[in-house]
Amino acid sequence: MRQVVANLRDGSIEVREVPAPVGRPGFVLVRNTFSLISAGTESATLQLGRKNPFGKALARPEQALKLIELARAQGPLTAYQVAQRALDMPVALGYSCAGVVEAVGADCQGLQPGQRVACAGQGWASHADFVSVPRRLCVPIPDAVSDEHAAFATVGAIALQSLRIAETRLGETVVVIGLGLVGLLVCQLARANGCRVIGVDIDPHRVALLRENGWGDAIEAGDAVAGMVHGLTAGHGADAVIITAATDDAGPVELAGELCRRKGRVVVVGRTLMHAPRETYLFKELSLHTSMAYGPGTGDPGYEVDGHDYPLGYVRFTEERNLAAFLDQLALRNIDLTPLATHRFAVSNAADAFAALGSAAEARGIGVLLTYAGGPPVATQRRVPCVQVKPSSSNGNAEPGLSVIGAGSFATHEFLPLLKGMRVHLRGVVSQTGLRAQALAQRHGFAFAASELAAVLEDDSTDAVLVLTRHDSHAEIARQVLEAGKHVFVEKPLALDGPSLEAVINAQARSGKQVMVGFNRRYAPLAVRMKAGFQARSQPMFVNYLANVGARPAEHWLHHPREGGGVILGEGCHHLDFCCWLVGAPLTDFHVAPLGQSRRDTPVESVAVTLRFADGSVATVSYLSNGNPRFPTETVEACSGGHQARLIDFKTLETPGRWWRHKTTARLAVDKGHRAQLAAFLAAAAGTGPAIGVDGYFASSRLAIEVSDRATVDRNP
Repeated sequence: MRQVVANLRDGSIEVREVPAPVGRPGFVLVRNTFSLISAGTESATLQLGRKNPFGKALARPEQALKLIELARAQGPLTAYQVAQRALDMPVALGYSCAGVVEAVGADCQGLQPGQRVACAGQGWASHADFVSVPRRLCVPIPDAVSDEHAAFATVGAIALQSLRIAETRLGETVVVIGLGLVGLLVCQLARANGCRVIGVDIDPHRVALLRENGWGDAIEAGDAVAGMVHGLTAGHGADAVIITAATDDAGPVELAGELCRRKGRVVVVGRTLMHAPRETYLFKELSLHTSMAYGPGTGDPGYEVDGHDYPLGYVRFTEERNLAAFLDQLALRNIDLTPLATHRFAVSNAADAFAALGSAAEARGIGVLLTYAGGPPVATQRRVPCVQVKPSSSNGNAEPGLSVIGAGSFATHEFLPLLKGMRVHLRGVVSQTGLRAQALAQRHGFAFAASELAAVLEDDSTDAVLVLTRHDSHAEIARQVLEAGKHVFVEKPLALDGPSLEAVINAQARSGKQVMVGFNRRYAPLAVRMKAGFQARSQPMFVNYLANVGARPAEHWLHHPREGGGVILGEGCHHLDFCCWLVGAPLTDFHVAPLGQSRRDTPVESVAVTLRFADGSVATVSYLSNGNPRFPTETVEACSGGHQARLIDFKTLETPGRWWRHKTTARLAVDKGHRAQLAAFLAAAAGTGPAIGVDGYFASSRLAIEVSDRATVDRNP
């Protein structure tokens, strides 16, 4: 299918052929008929791409800080490589569209195939032939509303939410600063609500558009704005000012303070600095608010992805209900979109559509729509061939065929770059959305990209599979891969519960294929050197593993019981496995002590685990979220029979020297063993290397599940 993407390296627009998405529980698969370009959000993405590296850092300081922290933790080379890969990853554009339902996933009551719907959501309601959208962001279109006008629903919901935040009432005066698409919709909605509307803009064409359509009084921005507004309000000023303008300065906020009456309300919707003059806002007792996107539920994965609605009696208008309310206003003809739908382009001409947003003022697009002609059925578009930009190996198909399931940041930044130079035949990349799969397949030289697992399971040339998806899917995908007769590498954790783990173990026993779990720290060069120092020990070991992981917000996906499985299964399994591997003796028992928390309904974030082994060795794992980020993230200390070693963040190893401690440090990048582990897996799959010791991986996976269960029970007795 066709999808419109932006290139963050240069800000260019491209229409790519990518695999169509697949249906899944809680989501609705929609064939687009129209999608609306956002002159604000999407243009800002393109402008970001056109900036130089310094400008990009200034525009996204939070991302720049993350790179600085990554450089501190894993070296400057790693941080540089991550930044370059992020710039090369295409960004899906669009968040407001309309079309026809192709398929409805489980738990999507109220919709059925063939029904017309309006869709919302960045990353979901994209400019593409087909989109897969969460049920809460997909609403039926009334019979009286066309698909073309329904495609405005998301932007309309943004405008509607700003009026709700402003608490406008019948008979009040509302000033709208910025008469772009959102601003003009705010004007119409406020007028439909019985308010007097005054629009302000620096563009005379948009001022004239407001005036000519009778949507309110119109003022071209200038020194006389305050006087004109006070003249229109009998000297009182506006009851509310809604700022929909986009600017790099605080001018609109300053102007809003001058236009408001005493105790008035100011609501900021557009991208503008919110530096409010103290004298104006304090002595008028003005209230300053922001309006967040489409309404309550925005950014809440429990609402948007899991589909948990907010009770109507407590939250009258959510994202979904705002979308429906805007469509109702269209059906009642309280909103006229005809003057706003200024341009229409076929999706294949998306670059021209975006150019229309920046054309001359008299012809500049306001509502620019992309149209989608009928195409092949969605099922025929879930696999696309990719041009192999480089040979995958020196021997071509003689090497094991490798496919990858999952195209998230871990695959992008950790695993796929490691394949360069390895002796392997690259087959396919699969992801639910298809875009990232196509981008990674094209970049690394895979033969095809797809959006459904069957494309790999049925591919006779695929001998081995990397499973790099989120945690909840690992066990089931691994089971299917094994039953298809293929070797499998599964990023940790292997499973989130005992029955799922047993299903994988049984599938491996039946197939006889290799299974490896992503406990990469076993393969880190300094870790291997550390273990070698204890190889000849004749006494028990003591190991202390301190993981200073830092706190995560309660809504982080890792805490999700179904998707992430919790921090012990999601991350602590690494440290448990490392201790078992380092000691190298059978585990006899363990003790779990979760750190106390003030509330029992919060997820377990800190826990101490004591492991006892058959040879008398003892290991402690302290997984802590209450430490300081300036201290090392992972510190392993081990001692036995007079020998001692300390491994810090897998980049520094301290061992005894003849006269003082010997220190080995990695300078440019930290090697946590990913490359060596992947090479070992491929060698085992090809039969050119030793078989994988699956029992150790299964034992560590079972231990992590049991520790997680015990921590939860002890935390909530």
